[in-house]
Amino acid sequence: MDEKAEKFYAKVEKYGGCQVVPAERIHAIFEEILRPGEMGFALAKKGFWARRTDEDITSVIKLEKLKGGAYGMAYGVSLSYVPYPYVPKLKWHKTLKSVWLDLSERPQVHLFGKDSADKDSDRYEASGLLGERCFREDMTRVWKLSSAYIYSWFEETRTLEGVLKKCREHLDRERPGMIRYVPGARLVRAFTLARAGRADEAKAELEIFLREHQEGDLARANLTAALEQIKTRRS
Repeated sequence: MDEKAEKFYAKVEKYGGCQVVPAERIHAIFEEILRPGEMGFALAKKGFWARRTDEDITSVIKLEKLKGGAYGMAYGVSLSYVPYPYVPKLKWHKTLKSVWLDLSERPQVHLFGKDSADKDSDRYEASGLLGERCFREDMTRVWKLSSAYIYSWFEETRTLEGVLKKCREHLDRERPGMIRYVPGARLVRAFTLARAGRADEAKAELEIFLREHQEGDLARANLTAALEQIKTRRS
């Protein structure tokens, strides 16, 4: 038996076997641990807590269900000027109920390995299969490991320039085979450049996005029109 399997069975024994935690309790415990209201966040829709920075930028924390009965968190920004989906029609995220993680991070992906004590990415996940005590202890650990990074990330993305900087960081660390979250840093960068009044750079970035994602004619038409709309909106 390998080390990971041994750890799993030891954990099952510790918490007394399989006890699936109901979804409503998962969400309630998550909120109890993070206390998003104390950070100025409000429940936008199930699993999403949001805090508006200004008319362009809304900070978002999301509870995510992962493989194998595990849960993790994602955090990022919802941007009113970035359309997603963009086919067959454009959809904008201008209200709290319509928030989306346009640019986002997952601790189990990007924090794994930053701490010398990290042995595996499971440290950033919480099991929903071994009862409430297990989920609470796991999620408390996840929040303790991640919260300082999350606070800092939100502070750094309060402006368009901050969003552009995070887009650049995302693009710089992309590698073949890596998971791409939608809509992705390239598209967010294109529309953020347009919102900042850098029209020529925005058009060039959109062309790269369309080529990289091999988008069709409808996506090209919709996104080109949306980019023009953002430029007009700014002026």
